[in-house]
Parts: sequence; structure tokens; C-alpha cells
Amino acid sequence: MKIETLSRRDAPAPPEMNYRSAPFSVRADGPTTLDEKSRSVEVVLSTENPATVYDYDRGRISEVLLMDGAQLPESRQLVLLDAHSRYETQDVIGSVREIRVEGGKMVGRAFFSTAPEAESAWTKTREGHLTDYSVGYRVDESVWIPEGQTSTISGRTFSGPLQVSTKWTPRELSAVPIGADAAAKARTDNQPINQPNKEEKIMDPKLRSFLERSGMSKTATEAEAWLFLETIGKREEAAPATGTAPATMQSAAPDLDKIRTEATGKERDRIREIDALLTKYECQELARELIVGDPGKEPPTVADAQRKVLDSLQTKSAKQNPGFGGVVMGADEKDKFRAAANDALALRAGMEIKTPAQGAQDLRGYTLVEMARECLRMAGINHHGGTKEMVGRALTSSDFPNILANLATKSMQQSWESVSETWQTWCGIGSVSDFKTYYDNALSEHDDLEEVPDSGEIKFGSYSEKTPETYKAASYAKKFRITRVMILNDDMGALTAMPARRAEAAARKVGDVAYAVLTGNGAMGDGHEIFDATDHANDAISGYTSAPGVTNIAEAIRAMGVQKDISGKRRLNIRPVFFLAPKALEGVSEVFFKSERFSDNSTVATDSSFASTRANPYSGSYFTRIYEPRLDDADASGWYLMGPKGRTVKVVFLNGQQAPTMEMRQPGFTIEGFEYLVAIDAGAYATDYRAMYRNHGE
Repeated sequence: MKIETLSRRDAPAPPEMNYRSAPFSVRADGPTTLDEKSRSVEVVLSTENPATVYDYDRGRISEVLLMDGAQLPESRQLVLLDAHSRYETQDVIGSVREIRVEGGKMVGRAFFSTAPEAESAWTKTREGHLTDYSVGYRVDESVWIPEGQTSTISGRTFSGPLQVSTKWTPRELSAVPIGADAAAKARTDNQPINQPNKEEKIMDPKLRSFLERSGMSKTATEAEAWLFLETIGKREEAAPATGTAPATMQSAAPDLDKIRTEATGKERDRIREIDALLTKYECQELARELIVGDPGKEPPTVADAQRKVLDSLQTKSAKQNPGFGGVVMGADEKDKFRAAANDALALRAGMEIKTPAQGAQDLRGYTLVEMARECLRMAGINHHGGTKEMVGRALTSSDFPNILANLATKSMQQSWESVSETWQTWCGIGSVSDFKTYYDNALSEHDDLEEVPDSGEIKFGSYSEKTPETYKAASYAKKFRITRVMILNDDMGALTAMPARRAEAAARKVGDVAYAVLTGNGAMGDGHEIFDATDHANDAISGYTSAPGVTNIAEAIRAMGVQKDISGKRRLNIRPVFFLAPKALEGVSEVFFKSERFSDNSTVATDSSFASTRANPYSGSYFTRIYEPRLDDADASGWYLMGPKGRTVKVVFLNGQQAPTMEMRQPGFTIEGFEYLVAIDAGAYATDYRAMYRNHGE
């Protein structure tokens, strides 16, 4: 049974995923609680049987989940997943409802969806091939019992080393090929768990002999013998990690095949489940050790076999991947590998990763083909065969596309952050929640305060409201494709360059939108163009249209300063902050602004010996100067003065998302490759013409 530990009481933050990965065999007989009409079957979610789990502080430990500590959802319903897959909606194959605790177990009814992705699991359940289930849960409160100590919890005595989870919350149930809790299965009848079936009521003589050697009376009845066997099992479960066990037979191990043939009842189930375990994980060399055991000792339990197989698999993995420390048995191998692979590809692409995930350096030398093969292996999917076919499988059935998507996203983000755009310097920034039209309403200043005579009445003030400015965001997007050919060619450049170029394009688009407000000179809410010499008094008139000099800059400052409020009652005295000009004017403008003196009122002055002694009041840092090439395309000789940031042009983003987003496009997700969509949602508008001034230049 695979268990998802979502949080711990003694940890500052939720730990990583943790899995019980020891499997059991599938029952051959179909469950009798199955209901064809409702597409459901009664299942056992979990029991109080101890199981081996991975703890991030103590390593592998034994854990017991107390049923009286289960925090059931009010709906008595959990999502039903396919083998604990939790990343895509298609991994949801139904729900488990009617959840309840019956004694030492939690039961419910699993309802399978009619969606296509659930059909395979439902069919295999109906046919009796799929019977195991696994609960994912969060531990809220637990008690740790050290080795050699005992503790009484909820009236029961437990021996350490053992973690007893006294409060826990189930989060999901998964249909799995092999589970770790032998009782977590589709139910074949309504009898309590661990009660012998009818076929088990006549005990095998060898098993009875074993029980007598373990202390059972030779005169015990069949019912008493079965009860004694269950007592031994409970004694072992209560202290699974102590290494103690009931007395065992002292005779030499009998023939392995003969044991398989003659075993009945619970002994038969033990052997069958261990055989299935060894076959699935290709550990048949452990058969005699795990089925027969050592002479004089009790035959290994299924839990013992699980631990032995896990140790064997970990040893084999270490031999096959020397030096690779990115995957630790017991933790979520997929999550750890995915993190290591993400950072490994980023490092290989030359990106800076401050703290690479464990194992990233070991995977850094993998080619894209090798990474695809490793993704298949980690997913338990066939990773052999021709390179082309293998990569195709990786593109459609593993984490490989998500790992490549992470690389593309990182490349896009780094490129976006490095792009130089000038609009952020002088434009305000806003947010919208959708693509509908919004209105920017502005109120005028109130009337002046009036003197109140003795016993006089204090009057109400009045204000006016201008016609609102309208604005909205638009969506801008492009797609690019990652192909199987790029992967076979190990084309890292294409995988990083394409998203980087898309990020640059997104940045350019936002700049285009912002500067289009100036160059387009569209109508504002009052029906007049932004720059209008007659109605807005913010466009230079004849006699002042020239390259920046003392006279025309002084006129622009005057025009902005005498602008009146909406109601026309007062001068606003707006001071310009920014000087905007095309690149064509950068040279002549910088000569002017860096000259401390000038020779006349209309020409650019230098600090030469021919210059007069008249000071330049606008030299140095009087303005923040911006030279933007987009202005060259509209008017290579014109320039602008802008007031405080936020009173001129405002750029708005959908939900405040100022960076582009990237999505994997499922329609293009095939064996030959897949598509990404890069999009940014933005708009811009002029907020107040009074803080904006234009000079057409020469």
C-alpha cells in the first residue's frame, strides 16, 4: 500500500511525499460486493495492521494508524485515483463514498467513473484482476515509541520501535496493482477482516504442528487453533521491528516445491503473495529464504519479504547507477528524480541554479535521449528497444514532457528578466480581472474653502467628474513546437532558444502597447486627441517646434504648469519628470543636457571657448531622459515631456501577471512532439493629458 504523508505535526512545513512501496499479490477471485449497475465495489481503505513507511527523520519505520483517530471528511467521500497519480485530471477514475470505520478497519464503496480513462480499471476489477487499494493520508498527530519501550495508547499496549498515528486525515484512495496492506482489497464478502474463509476452517497439519511448537496445546480444537494463530499474528504486528517472534520449528526446511503444493489456508496465501512479489520484482533468488526461512525459526511473513525485496532492489539500483544519489528508497522516487532532472538540464543549458536538487550533478551529463530512457525506467515503462520508438514512448507516457517544459519555462523566465524595456521607467502599472472594457473615472478638486462669518452657515462644496477613460487588456500569444528530431539530435539550443525568443517577443509586445498610446495619439474620453494644441494645450505650437533647447523646454514646462483641473478652477502646477525622445535625437539632446552653458536661446550650446556665460537651467539630472527606438518609427524629430509616473500612461495586466505564461498544448502532444503556447495579456491607455506634452521638433 502506497501512503502519501502530506504533513507532520513536528515539522515546520509539509515534507516530501512518502510511499509504502512493498506490494502484495492480486486475488484471483472477483469481489462479490461488486455492483454492475452503479459501477461500484466495497473496499477496505486501511486497517490497523503495522506497515513499513519512510520517515524523513528516522528512515524506515513501522507505523500503525489508529482507526479511532481517523478524521473522516464530512462528505464521507474521497477522490479515487489511478495508482496515486495526482498531476492530471485524467488520473481521477472515480470516488470512494460511504466511508466509515468498522472496528479496526476503514471501509467504503469505490465508484468508478464512466470516463474512458476509468474503463480499464473498472474492467479489471469486474474480472477479479485488480483487487488492491491504497490510501493516501496526512499524519496530524503521532506518538513515537523508542526501541525497547512500551506505551499504552487508547487502551492498547504497543512496543517500540513504532510510530502510532493517533490523528490522521485520509486524502485519497488509489486502485493499485499491488498494495502493502493485505487487507486493503475489494471485499469478497461481508465478514470481518482476518476471519478465515470456509475453505480455511480445516487447518493444515503442518501448520498445526508449527502452532503446537509455538506453545499451543495439542488438545486445542480447530477454532482454538485458528484463534491462537491470529493471536500470534497480532503479537507480531504490535512489535514488528523488535526482531522477536514466537517459537518456531527446529526441523530442517522442507522441500520448497512441496511446500507450495501442500500448503493450504493462510500458509498458502503467504506463499502465493511472496511468490507474486518475487516474480514481479525479479527476485526469485530469494524464494527459499523467504518462503521456507531458517531452520529453527518461524517462516518469514509477507512483511518480512517486503522489506527484504526492498533492500534487494535498493542494492541493485545502487549497482546499476553508481554514484547517483538522487533517489532514496522509501521516499517518492518520481518527485526526487523529477527535481534532479529539472535542475540537471538547466545546468547543462548553462543556467544558474543556486541550490541544485540532490542528484542533479549526476544527471547533468545525460543526453536528452538518455534522460528520456531514464524517465521511462522511473515510470516503470518499457525503456528498451530502438531509440526512436523509445523517445516516442517517453513523450507520451512519462514525466519527460514535464521535465522539458520546466526547462523551457526557466529559459523563458531568465530571458524575460534580462530584456531591457523603457516603458517601466515612466508608465504606471495596473491590473484587470478579465478582458472586458473598464472605465477610469476621475473627480475634480473640491471648491476652495470659504471664510465662515460669525453665526454664518458652512456651505457644501461641489466637484465635477470628467468623461471616463476606457481601457481593457488583450491577449497576445504564439506557439512553438518541440519535436522528436530535436530530442534525437540532442538539440539543447533549440529547447532553450525558442522559449527565450518567445519571452523577448512578449516583452516587445508590452512595449509596443505602451508606446502606441503616444504615437497613435488616439482620442480620450472628452473626444479630443491626447496631444491637442487647442483643446488640451499640450502640443507645441509654431515657433517652438525644434530640437530641445532652453526656449522650447521652458515653454513646455510653462504649458504643463498652468493646466487647470477638471472643473477649471485652479492651476495644477504639474512639473515634468521624464524627457522622452527617439534615438535620432539622443546625440544632440545629450549635448544640450550635459552643457552647463549655452550661447543663445535656440541653438544647442557646448562648453567651448565660443559659448557665452549664460547658465543652462536644464543640464544634469533635471529630467530622467529616455531614448526609445519605437519613437523613431513615428517621428524621428519629435520629443515629449511627461509628468509623475502614473499620471501619464498606465499599462494593465490580466490579474496583475506581468510576465508571460507558458502552457503545454495537449492537441499537439503526440509521439512526434508537442506544442507550447507562450502568452501575455496586457493593455495601455492615457490617464491624463495634463501631465503629457509633445514637441514635433524640426
